[in-house]
Amino acid sequence: MGAAHSSAPPPAKRRLWVMLGVFAALLAVAAIVAGLFWPRGAVTPAATEAARPTPSATVAPTTPTPTPGSSAAPGTPQPASCDDLYSPEMVAAFGRMVLNPAWLDDPELEMKIGEDDPVQLEVIEANDSLLCRWAMPEGPSGAGVSTTVVWVDAEDSETIQAHLAGRGDSCFEQQGGLRCTMESSNDEGDFGESHFLRDGIWVATEYSNAGPEGYTLDIVNNLWPPMAPGD
Repeated sequence: MGAAHSSAPPPAKRRLWVMLGVFAALLAVAAIVAGLFWPRGAVTPAATEAARPTPSATVAPTTPTPTPGSSAAPGTPQPASCDDLYSPEMVAAFGRMVLNPAWLDDPELEMKIGEDDPVQLEVIEANDSLLCRWAMPEGPSGAGVSTTVVWVDAEDSETIQAHLAGRGDSCFEQQGGLRCTMESSNDEGDFGESHFLRDGIWVATEYSNAGPEGYTLDIVNNLWPPMAPGD
C-alpha cells in the first residue's frame, strides 16, 4: 500500500484561519455594543460625543446597583454599587454621559457582555456580578461603555485568562493582575474590550465610541486602593 498523505492544512493556511477568527471576534464585539447603544432601526449611527470625552465640571447622577452575593472569597473587594467603582475625576470625564440611565432597564434590551462569546457568558452567569453601564441620558446615541465586575474562583479565572489569550487578545501584567485588550475601528467608530483579572475579580468591559483614558485602571484603583507611603 502507498504511504498515507496528511490532510492537515499547511502552516500558512492555518495562520490565515487564526487571523480570520480574530477579525470575526472583533466584528462580533462591534455588533453587540452597537445593538445596545445605537438607536433601533437607524441606518447610520447618530452623532456622538468624542471617543475620549474630556473632563467636565458636571458630575453625572448614578443609579444604585444591587450588591453582589456570596461568591466572593473572604477579603475580596465587594463594592456596594457601581458608584463605588469610579473616582470623581472619572465621573466628570464622561461629560454628559451618566451611569446606568433608566432607559437601559428596557426589558427588550437584553444585550450583555459576552453574549456573543459562550465562554465569557457561561462564567458571568455562573457567578455573582455587578453590571455598570455608561450612556447618554436621553437614549441610544452610538456611544457607551459597559462593565461587568465578576467574582470568580481560581478555575474560572484561569478559564477566562486562557480564553482571552487564545482568541488573540493582547495580554500583559499590570498593577498586580492580568490585563487583556482587543480594539478596532471601522466606519462606525472605535470599539473593543478591556479585561482585568486579579485576586478573585474579573473586570470585563466593552466600549463603543466612548471611554476616558485610564478607565479600567480607575476601577482597579478603587477596588484595590494604592497603599500610602509608610502603610
